[in-house]
Amino acid sequence: MSVMLLFALAIAGIFGQIGSHATPAGPSACSNITSHLGSSKVVNSELNLKYINSTEYYNTLQDAYKPSCIVYPKSSQDVSVALQAIRAADSRFAIKAGGHNPNTFYSSVDDGVLIDLSSLNAKSYDPDTTLATYGPGGTFGDLYDYFVRYGRTVVGARLAGVGTGLALGGGMSYLSPQYGMACDSFRELEIVLPDGEIVTASNTSNPDLFFASRGGGGNAYGVVTKYTVQSRPAGQFFAGNIIYAFQEKDTVLEAISNFIQYNNDPKASIIGTYEKLPTPDLNLNLDEAIIMFLVYDGQDSGSAFANFTSIPYLINTLNIKTYPDVANMPIPYSTEISRGANIFRVGVHRADTDEYRTAVDKWRDWGESNKGKYLLLSLDFQPVPKSLTDASKAQGGNAMQMPDGPWFWLNYLITTPPLMSGPDYDAVQSSFRDMVASTTNAEGLPLFINDASHDQNPLSTFSTYAKLQEIKKKYDPDNFFADRTGGWSFA
Repeated sequence: MSVMLLFALAIAGIFGQIGSHATPAGPSACSNITSHLGSSKVVNSELNLKYINSTEYYNTLQDAYKPSCIVYPKSSQDVSVALQAIRAADSRFAIKAGGHNPNTFYSSVDDGVLIDLSSLNAKSYDPDTTLATYGPGGTFGDLYDYFVRYGRTVVGARLAGVGTGLALGGGMSYLSPQYGMACDSFRELEIVLPDGEIVTASNTSNPDLFFASRGGGGNAYGVVTKYTVQSRPAGQFFAGNIIYAFQEKDTVLEAISNFIQYNNDPKASIIGTYEKLPTPDLNLNLDEAIIMFLVYDGQDSGSAFANFTSIPYLINTLNIKTYPDVANMPIPYSTEISRGANIFRVGVHRADTDEYRTAVDKWRDWGESNKGKYLLLSLDFQPVPKSLTDASKAQGGNAMQMPDGPWFWLNYLITTPPLMSGPDYDAVQSSFRDMVASTTNAEGLPLFINDASHDQNPLSTFSTYAKLQEIKKKYDPDNFFADRTGGWSFA
């Protein structure tokens, strides 16, 4: 950053404050950014197609928020300029790397500056070190398609359409039982700090920042503009979906529980999803189904999935797939298909209790009692085996410092009708929150940031919370990010 540019930004901030009554903070910041980056990197019109695309989110409730402008940086220096202009104007802002987090203002902003990182999408692979690099733009599906040409992949999202910011909150992958969470594969991060300084974070450079950025949440300590990660081999996978009628719910649940507790093959990975629609069931259970996602790293899964294939099913798509195919199960993933008024909540439970049964019963009872108040309910079982926590520790651990497995996370998804709003919406969300809270979370286990609702404050469940608070104070001493953009609370 040149001295002249810093001076110009400071002067702009002074005049922005002097004229704050005449020029709101958002437009003032946009004007400053445009003057330094040029109009090709800044869009102001809500009618512009780029603007429209950038203000579409996985949670469509976020679509209603309209930034004063959208910035499309092409380098870390551009991000630095934007942050300094935002600070000078005292504007609100948001960072968008994919827009999959459903929490309000985590990647959206109203009357402020939206920094859309989609242009930062460079990728590379070094066959000598087997390290991969990628920018925050694009999706994990883009990365899987790119690296598969080298016979490699990166640990990331299980669905192709999810953005790379997922890894900053941990990132669960079908490869996690072998290699840990997505953040465990980080080797170096380029980060733009809240004051605009561009730094490198690794085990040897700013190691505290590197630690916090591995699973401590996105946009908490700065903006990651480049990832260097350990790539992993990607050959052929035996994978697919098995869909069951809901009459098999108890048998499938027992198979999931047995897998969580007793599977010792780290190449085998599952997600168990219970789905509920608002349609009348007519005593035929046509409003409910169970979808298992089964993935084995290799062509022969042996007996790893025998408990699932032995249960009577409606559909079984298990066959040999590439890793990009795996990330597109059960159909080629489209953000448009899954977009909706989506809200996540999360639970965490030990493997050797009956809490999994309690969770399913309470979830199903709530769904039966609230017909017409949702478009979709989903309950997802996400195992955390000991092989995963061992792999995490072998790479230095992450911000969660995950206790030994096995245990599991539950993801609760509710999609509400598009026209529901006001008191009706608030009442449904409050009732849904209380239902999730009534299933007791295990003491000493962390909630999963990727699936948590804002009011659950998952950071406070980390054994490292006090350490993360100190790191936050060091790199954002005036709480600029916390006060001017959405994100997890360090209070």
